Amino acid sequence: MRILLFCPKRLHLHEMVLALLNESDLFLSEEAVEQIVDQTFKQADLNDDGKIDPDEWKTFASKNPALLKNMTLPCLKDITMVFPSFILNSEVCEEEL
Repeated sequence: MRILLFCPKRLHLHEMVLALLNESDLFLSEEAVEQIVDQTFKQADLNDDGKIDPDEWKTFASKNPALLKNMTLPCLKDITMVFPSFILNSEVCEEEL
């Protein structure tokens, strides 16, 4: 299994929110989805560069520990079965190369 190294951009987060909503048979307006993305980036993208780098993720997660409850290895192993439209792959942010 390949795991996404956290460095999402706005478009990636938007796609993940839409996939989660779709798999859960929930429907929100495009405006509501954009508000979710906007609020997430407002809180997590501390240097305002349009992506959430690993250090920003650590800071965000430390302030919101409930985010981590679904990120254990057993849960991540099953995520593609629960949410088949999620595509997990390993990517490295350009800054990490």
